[in-house]
Amino acid sequence: MLKIKLSEEERETLKLKLQAAKSQKALVYMDLKIIEYSDQGESVPEIGERLSLHPHTVRTVLKKFKAGGWAELQRKPRGKPEEKLKAYDLAYWEDILSQPPSGFEQLATADQNWTYVLIQTYVEKYLGFKVAISTIWSHLRKVGYTSGRAKLSITSPDPDYQVKRQRVEDLEKKVQKTA
Repeated sequence: MLKIKLSEEERETLKLKLQAAKSQKALVYMDLKIIEYSDQGESVPEIGERLSLHPHTVRTVLKKFKAGGWAELQRKPRGKPEEKLKAYDLAYWEDILSQPPSGFEQLATADQNWTYVLIQTYVEKYLGFKVAISTIWSHLRKVGYTSGRAKLSITSPDPDYQVKRQRVEDLEKKVQKTA
Protein backbone atom coordinates (compact mmCIF):
# COMPACT_ATOMS: atom_id res chain seq x y z
CA MET A 1 0.00 0.00 0.00
CA LEU A 2 1.42 3.35 -1.08
CA LYS A 3 1.00 6.05 1.56
CA ILE A 4 2.93 9.10 2.64
CA LYS A 5 3.48 10.18 6.23
CA LEU A 6 4.79 13.72 6.58
CA SER A 7 6.69 15.16 9.52
CA GLU A 8 5.42 18.36 11.16
CA GLU A 9 8.04 20.37 9.28
CA GLU A 10 6.96 18.81 5.98
CA ARG A 11 3.30 19.57 6.77
CA GLU A 12 4.19 23.25 7.25
CA THR A 13 6.08 23.21 3.98
CA LEU A 14 3.04 21.59 2.31
CA LYS A 15 0.74 24.34 3.63
CA LEU A 16 3.02 27.04 2.23
CA LYS A 17 3.36 25.26 -1.09
CA LEU A 18 -0.42 24.82 -1.34
CA GLN A 19 -0.96 28.55 -0.75
CA ALA A 20 1.63 29.45 -3.40
CA ALA A 21 0.29 26.83 -5.83
CA LYS A 22 -3.13 28.50 -6.02
CA SER A 23 -1.60 31.08 -8.34
CA GLN A 24 0.33 28.46 -10.36
CA LYS A 25 -0.79 25.80 -12.78
CA ALA A 26 -3.56 23.43 -11.67
CA LEU A 27 -1.26 20.40 -12.04
CA VAL A 28 1.11 21.70 -9.36
CA TYR A 29 -1.79 22.22 -6.97
CA MET A 30 -3.20 18.77 -7.80
CA ASP A 31 0.15 17.08 -7.02
CA LEU A 32 0.28 18.79 -3.63
CA LYS A 33 -3.31 17.79 -2.84
CA ILE A 34 -2.42 14.16 -3.61
CA ILE A 35 0.40 14.36 -1.04
CA GLU A 36 -1.90 16.04 1.50
CA TYR A 37 -4.68 13.44 1.14
CA SER A 38 -2.18 10.59 1.35
CA ASP A 39 -0.75 12.09 4.55
CA GLN A 40 -4.31 12.20 5.94
CA GLY A 41 -4.55 8.44 5.43
CA GLU A 42 -6.61 8.20 2.25
CA SER A 43 -5.91 5.31 -0.13
CA VAL A 44 -4.86 5.68 -3.77
CA PRO A 45 -8.37 4.83 -5.14
CA GLU A 46 -9.99 7.27 -2.70
CA ILE A 47 -7.63 10.08 -3.71
CA GLY A 48 -8.18 9.30 -7.39
CA GLU A 49 -11.95 9.40 -6.98
CA ARG A 50 -11.84 12.58 -4.87
CA LEU A 51 -9.67 14.45 -7.42
CA SER A 52 -11.15 12.77 -10.53
CA LEU A 53 -7.80 11.25 -11.39
CA HIS A 54 -6.82 7.78 -12.51
CA PRO A 55 -5.23 5.76 -9.68
CA HIS A 56 -2.12 5.32 -11.85
CA THR A 57 -1.64 9.12 -11.87
CA VAL A 58 -1.97 9.24 -8.09
CA ARG A 59 0.57 6.41 -7.67
CA THR A 60 3.01 8.15 -10.02
CA VAL A 61 2.92 11.35 -7.97
CA LEU A 62 3.29 9.47 -4.68
CA LYS A 63 6.24 7.44 -6.02
CA LYS A 64 7.94 10.60 -7.27
CA PHE A 65 7.53 12.23 -3.87
CA LYS A 66 8.84 9.18 -2.03
CA ALA A 67 11.85 8.98 -4.36
CA GLY A 68 12.92 12.62 -4.30
CA GLY A 69 10.73 14.72 -2.03
CA TRP A 70 9.56 18.20 -3.00
CA ALA A 71 12.21 18.62 -5.67
CA GLU A 72 10.88 15.62 -7.58
CA LEU A 73 7.40 17.20 -7.77
CA GLN A 74 8.72 20.21 -9.70
CA ARG A 75 7.01 20.50 -13.09
CA LYS A 76 9.51 20.97 -15.86
CA PRO A 77 8.67 23.33 -18.73
CA ARG A 78 8.04 21.46 -21.95
CA GLY A 79 9.28 24.17 -24.27
CA LYS A 80 6.44 25.91 -26.02
CA PRO A 81 6.82 26.19 -29.82
CA GLU A 82 5.81 29.86 -29.81
CA GLU A 83 8.71 30.56 -27.44
CA LYS A 84 11.11 28.69 -29.71
CA LEU A 85 9.86 30.64 -32.75
CA LYS A 86 10.72 33.96 -31.06
CA ALA A 87 14.38 33.30 -31.89
CA TYR A 88 13.59 33.75 -35.61
CA ASP A 89 13.05 37.36 -36.62
CA LEU A 90 11.70 39.12 -39.72
CA ALA A 91 15.03 39.05 -41.57
CA TYR A 92 15.27 35.28 -41.10
CA TRP A 93 11.78 34.62 -42.49
CA GLU A 94 12.24 37.03 -45.39
CA ASP A 95 15.43 35.19 -46.34
CA ILE A 96 13.85 31.72 -46.13
CA LEU A 97 10.50 32.57 -47.72
CA SER A 98 12.09 34.47 -50.60
CA GLN A 99 13.51 31.15 -51.81
CA PRO A 100 11.24 28.58 -53.46
CA PRO A 101 10.39 25.56 -51.28
CA SER A 102 11.71 23.27 -54.02
CA GLY A 103 15.21 24.51 -53.15
CA PHE A 104 15.05 22.84 -49.74
CA GLU A 105 16.00 19.20 -50.18
CA GLN A 106 14.39 17.91 -46.99
CA LEU A 107 10.99 19.32 -47.98
CA ALA A 108 10.92 16.98 -51.02
CA THR A 109 8.54 19.17 -53.02
CA ALA A 110 8.47 20.66 -56.49
CA ASP A 111 6.32 23.59 -55.31
CA GLN A 112 7.52 27.09 -56.12
CA ASN A 113 5.26 28.90 -53.64
CA TRP A 114 5.15 28.56 -49.87
CA THR A 115 2.06 27.33 -48.04
CA TYR A 116 1.61 27.17 -44.29
CA VAL A 117 1.82 23.37 -44.49
CA LEU A 118 5.22 23.70 -46.20
CA ILE A 119 6.37 26.24 -43.60
CA GLN A 120 5.24 23.83 -40.89
CA THR A 121 7.23 21.04 -42.53
CA TYR A 122 10.25 23.37 -42.85
CA VAL A 123 10.11 24.18 -39.12
CA GLU A 124 9.90 20.49 -38.24
CA LYS A 125 12.70 19.34 -40.58
CA TYR A 126 15.14 22.27 -40.37
CA LEU A 127 14.46 23.88 -36.97
CA GLY A 128 13.73 20.62 -35.16
CA PHE A 129 10.38 21.13 -33.43
CA LYS A 130 6.69 20.72 -34.19
CA VAL A 131 4.37 23.69 -34.31
CA ALA A 132 0.76 24.30 -35.29
CA ILE A 133 -0.05 26.25 -38.45
CA SER A 134 -1.97 28.82 -36.39
CA THR A 135 1.16 29.42 -34.28
CA ILE A 136 3.23 29.95 -37.43
CA TRP A 137 0.65 32.39 -38.80
CA SER A 138 0.57 34.28 -35.50
CA HIS A 139 4.37 34.42 -35.24
CA LEU A 140 4.80 35.71 -38.81
CA ARG A 141 2.29 38.48 -38.08
CA LYS A 142 4.09 39.41 -34.83
CA VAL A 143 7.46 39.78 -36.56
CA GLY A 144 5.85 41.86 -39.31
CA TYR A 145 6.05 39.43 -42.22
CA THR A 146 3.39 39.92 -44.87
CA SER A 147 3.36 37.94 -48.06
CA GLY A 148 0.39 39.18 -50.03
CA ARG A 149 -1.33 36.99 -52.56
CA ALA A 150 0.59 35.01 -55.12
CA LYS A 151 0.07 36.24 -58.67
CA LEU A 152 -0.24 33.89 -61.57
CA SER A 153 1.82 35.05 -64.51
CA ILE A 154 1.65 33.31 -67.83
CA THR A 155 4.34 33.87 -70.41
CA SER A 156 4.80 32.42 -73.83
CA PRO A 157 7.47 29.83 -74.55
CA ASP A 158 8.22 31.82 -77.75
CA PRO A 159 11.70 33.43 -77.41
CA ASP A 160 10.51 36.46 -79.44
CA TYR A 161 7.46 36.99 -77.22
CA GLN A 162 8.68 40.25 -75.66
CA VAL A 163 9.47 41.81 -79.06
CA LYS A 164 6.09 40.78 -80.48
CA ARG A 165 4.26 41.95 -77.35
CA GLN A 166 5.96 45.36 -77.55
CA ARG A 167 4.98 45.67 -81.23
CA VAL A 168 1.31 44.92 -80.37
CA GLU A 169 1.34 47.50 -77.56
CA ASP A 170 2.84 50.14 -79.89
CA LEU A 171 0.13 49.44 -82.48
CA GLU A 172 -2.57 49.74 -79.80
CA LYS A 173 -1.16 53.15 -78.77
CA LYS A 174 -1.22 54.37 -82.42
CA VAL A 175 -4.83 53.26 -82.80
CA GLN A 176 -5.81 55.09 -79.60
CA LYS A 177 -4.11 58.30 -80.77
CA THR A 178 -5.93 58.32 -84.11
CA ALA A 179 -9.31 57.59 -82.53
